[in-house]
Amino acid sequence: MNDDIDPVDPTADSYEEEYFGYEIYVEKNRDRYRGGFEWFVCKDENELDVGLAFAVSDALAEARKFVDSVRTPLENS
Repeated sequence: MNDDIDPVDPTADSYEEEYFGYEIYVEKNRDRYRGGFEWFVCKDENELDVGLAFAVSDALAEARKFVDSVRTPLENS
């Protein structure tokens, strides 16, 4: 995966997906000195975790790893 936010629209500043019922959002970091991408995991309008990653692929991997760590057994099926 390259570091364009959305492969369909490379001019987009954000990307979102649903992963096992959790919403994952990835945005370009607005801090021009640090760069990278911010990621957020939400469920039922609650922010559960956030992070900063160097690449979009890393941000998605970290967000999905968090979701995998908190999913209930019912969500695993």
